[in-house]
Amino acid sequence: MDQSPKTDLKTTELTAIVGREKFDRLADVVGRKEWNAYRSRYEAAANLEVVTDYPLQIDFELNASCNLKCPMCPISAESPKGKGKKTWFPTALYQEIVRDGVERGLSAIKLNYVNEPLIRKDLPEFVSFARKAGVLDVYLSTNGLLLDDNFSRQLIQAGLTRIQVSLDAHTAEIYDQVRPGGDLKKTRENVEHMMALRQEMDSVTPLVRVNFVRTELNEHELEPFVAHWQERVDMIGIQEYVKPPKAAGNLVSRTTEHKRLRGFRCSFPFKQLVVTNERNILPCCTFWGEHLVLGKCEDAGSIITAWNSEKMKELRHIHSQGEYWRVEPCRQCVEGGVLT
Repeated sequence: MDQSPKTDLKTTELTAIVGREKFDRLADVVGRKEWNAYRSRYEAAANLEVVTDYPLQIDFELNASCNLKCPMCPISAESPKGKGKKTWFPTALYQEIVRDGVERGLSAIKLNYVNEPLIRKDLPEFVSFARKAGVLDVYLSTNGLLLDDNFSRQLIQAGLTRIQVSLDAHTAEIYDQVRPGGDLKKTRENVEHMMALRQEMDSVTPLVRVNFVRTELNEHELEPFVAHWQERVDMIGIQEYVKPPKAAGNLVSRTTEHKRLRGFRCSFPFKQLVVTNERNILPCCTFWGEHLVLGKCEDAGSIITAWNSEKMKELRHIHSQGEYWRVEPCRQCVEGGVLT
């Protein structure tokens, strides 16, 4: 019997959030009028009700590297891709896209894709630029190992609005299996230190979330994980496992249930685009997005071209009809991680 905590997983999303209501604390930081207008547009897009003139969010893969070798991640299987600054996304192109995007309705930026963003020590500069340009929500996901005192202070000062730390385990025994090379004790301390620093620096942001991706290795630890973190951080993300096209391991999930329902409709193509370090433009932020490349990002205009492309329109139509299975990468994403 599944003893998972009750969550708010929607039929158009792959992540459930415990404490989602705290998200609106950002209204006091960025301006309530601006925030409410953005969230209204976001909810309409997330419900597949509207297609905005420009993506509400863009995810940037600023580097293609990671300091861990997790069995559910394709970077572990493609380690040569992730070595050196040659994989770093150019700052000037990022700034061009952000400046142009804000004028057209860009409201949120995530500063990573599959990579570990804290490898780039200039990351606070990307945060600061986006916030000063008018982006309301600038956030990132990290494994948290590099989130030391200095980096945390810089990110708070730069205006980072949210940070999501992927832990995926409650005990060191399981953590060492799902995040080889990591350190659960150190990462927990980093998360708790970020919360303390935020208070010390009299800042509302960044909102802090810890993530748990359910796999056959860790599913039995979900309940104690939630119990441990519920009063220690702002939010907890419980993510449905998406089996990647390339990975170091062959994990599955026993509790991922929503995937197999033919009525699932993905909201990603209605909300956002991803720009990889190789400048490929993708329609979603999951592993399988790399099989649905919309084009190359040469300049700010490339974003508009991709957003309004026939390929993107067809993808939206298919998902609005609840027929994700017609697109093989989408079918693999939605159904591939389920244990039958």
